[in-house]
Amino acid sequence: MAAVGRVRVLPDELINRIAAGEVVERPASVVKELVENALDAGSGRIRVELAAGGRRLVRVTDDGCGMEEDDALLALERHATSKLGDDGDLERIATLGFRGEALPSIAAVSRFELVTSADPGRGGTRIVVEGGRIVAVEPVARARGTTVEVRDLFFNVPARRKFLRSAETELRHAVELVESEALAAPGTGFALVHGGRSLLEAPPAADRLARFADVGRRRLEGDPRRVVEERGALTVECIAGRGRGGASVRIVTVVNGRPVRDRLLMAAARRPLRAAGDTLSGGLLALWIDMPPEAVDVNVHPAKAEVRFAAAGAVFAAVEAAVARALRAGAGEVPVRSLGVAGGAGSGGPAPPGSVPEAVRPLFSHPVYGDGSPGSAGFAGTLREKAAPAWGPPAPRPSGARPRTGDTPFGRLIGQYRNSFLLVEGEAGLLIVDQHVAHERVLYERFLARLEEGRPVSQGLLDPVLVELEPALAGAFDAIRPLLADAGVEADRFGEATVRVTALPPELGPDGVEGLLRELLDHATAEGGRPDAVGDAARHELAASLACRGAIKVNHPLGPEEQRRLLEELARTGDPYRCPHGRPIVLTLAQDEMERRLGRR
Repeated sequence: MAAVGRVRVLPDELINRIAAGEVVERPASVVKELVENALDAGSGRIRVELAAGGRRLVRVTDDGCGMEEDDALLALERHATSKLGDDGDLERIATLGFRGEALPSIAAVSRFELVTSADPGRGGTRIVVEGGRIVAVEPVARARGTTVEVRDLFFNVPARRKFLRSAETELRHAVELVESEALAAPGTGFALVHGGRSLLEAPPAADRLARFADVGRRRLEGDPRRVVEERGALTVECIAGRGRGGASVRIVTVVNGRPVRDRLLMAAARRPLRAAGDTLSGGLLALWIDMPPEAVDVNVHPAKAEVRFAAAGAVFAAVEAAVARALRAGAGEVPVRSLGVAGGAGSGGPAPPGSVPEAVRPLFSHPVYGDGSPGSAGFAGTLREKAAPAWGPPAPRPSGARPRTGDTPFGRLIGQYRNSFLLVEGEAGLLIVDQHVAHERVLYERFLARLEEGRPVSQGLLDPVLVELEPALAGAFDAIRPLLADAGVEADRFGEATVRVTALPPELGPDGVEGLLRELLDHATAEGGRPDAVGDAARHELAASLACRGAIKVNHPLGPEEQRRLLEELARTGDPYRCPHGRPIVLTLAQDEMERRLGRR
């Protein structure tokens, strides 16, 4: 360990580079700081220009109040701000920026230029900074407002630069950041351009719903649902739009006009989403949370991305209620009569001998049967999940009722229940097979084998399918194209942000193409994703996605021979009790449990 020297004050240049490590994480961080400065300046229109996902260039132009030369120079000093005056202002922060660290931190790790004017009649000021050193200050002509240009981010900090992701991934982060800022400030016009191509054009909107429609135009279908949850001084407005499938739901949270990425807020929003399944698959969910400034502390994160609430429980409850109402507004009420997890949470196999499996318990205690707990009267009937790698059924206990001769690998087929589940009489009891996930497992192994062996099977389409994508996703298409071809999906570019699909594997219909593309591109451009290596990383995701979209659905009638064939194919898979995503395929209602519940034991 190196010896510790004498205490000394660090030089300003090093201080700024250290601060940049907290404030500037990636190009999107630069966009955030500059856009929020523009909003604080009262801008009516903001234009963001990027090159190479922001790695090479970020330029933000606004028509705000601008700055005089003295103020512009002072803004490049640490902790210099016009947005706080005394301690009392810190308790009621109403602006997006207030720390006074953004501009000097960005200028310390880039080639930086600031052009600003508060009064066109007196001219403007141009300041050039390179790696934290001011190299030029000169007068220029400019309309009222400010332009900040940031080139070659982290050029003087190679250790940080190597951690930047691909241009496609950085672009996706920047696009999502601008969309979030646009949702937070609907009265301001936004334009986003990348490499000379327009990615977002959102004129000033009359309200949040209109701005939501502008931002979600490329990814949403149908009409969005809007609800408002009011609880005293707290108001939560939720707008939800259904996507075209594939990618996960994108959630944007705005607190008092400030987009934040608070983990607990996200968790509160996701709870109703999980309960509703894929209602908004690939869609957008936006939450605007408005409350008195003193009820929220925004000074808890260097990048102002997280917040802390004085009454966190009330906020999270209101958010959860608003999201649940928005989902119900589109899908209607779904009655819930019981809750439970078959096989126990996180179970990797059957319960140990002699133990009591997790019950499917009623929400309310029954006066005769009790609450469903092991010690109560009438312990609730159990659906035991079978998850053992060796999938043979467990040995039955002595029983009065004996099974008949089986005609499938799982036992005797009884038939189809509600056109969704196959019922089988097995040695251990009644087996309930989910036909969708069973077929999904069969198709998954079929697709995976084709991918590994390089033997695609395709059928040409009479009418090609055109899929319009957000430019940030379309930029990664060339990286996944070979993988799609290996799976039998023939596709090519048809314009800058459109993909044309001309052939598909026989198991996949045209309706599932867009969701498949979005899911793979979402994976390729996500945090940590590398589009150039997606062929190695996404085989499982591609096979699973193809299987899910090609599998028979619930409410789909099957003839007796089709039911038997599905069970036979399922028995030949490597794991007939788990779908590729980990969901159970087969549940068993044990014979001894049925007899006990019916008073025979």
